[in-house]
Amino acid sequence: MGIIARATQCANKCVVGLGVAALGVLPLIVFYDVAARYVFNAPTIWATEISIYLLQLLVFLPMGLLTSQNEHIRSTLLVDRLPPRARGVLYRVSLVLIALLAACIAWLGWKLTAHSWQQSQVSATLLAVPLWLPHALIPLGGLLLLISAAGALVDPIERTRHDRTQG
Repeated sequence: MGIIARATQCANKCVVGLGVAALGVLPLIVFYDVAARYVFNAPTIWATEISIYLLQLLVFLPMGLLTSQNEHIRSTLLVDRLPPRARGVLYRVSLVLIALLAACIAWLGWKLTAHSWQQSQVSATLLAVPLWLPHALIPLGGLLLLISAAGALVDPIERTRHDRTQG
């Protein structure tokens, strides 16, 4: 296994760990906020903002993991009717398009993050979270997606596995 494949595998394990933690904490935060607001009439100043950041983590970071495991949501009505060879070609074309999209996400996300850093932007709440922190999830997710798409595109074992499971 190459160094990029090992790094991707390690990153995917970290993403799963962060996702599990976020999914464990998020309902607790929402429950606490609802209880504080409606039972004790003492709304929190932080729960909504932190929930948004956790949801952002859950949206952007797993993109690469889902691509590497071929688990993205897709419509296969027409693809399932194609012969296996055509499906393989279409899969490779989709990986190229995913890689292009991921590069755009990573680049534009990086520009947003760098701008937030340079301008010392903080959230417009009492928490005043430095916005480069949640913004950094965007280019990181794009980079993980790009690496996973490129890895699946050049890895003959991955292509064979996909062709076998889809063909």
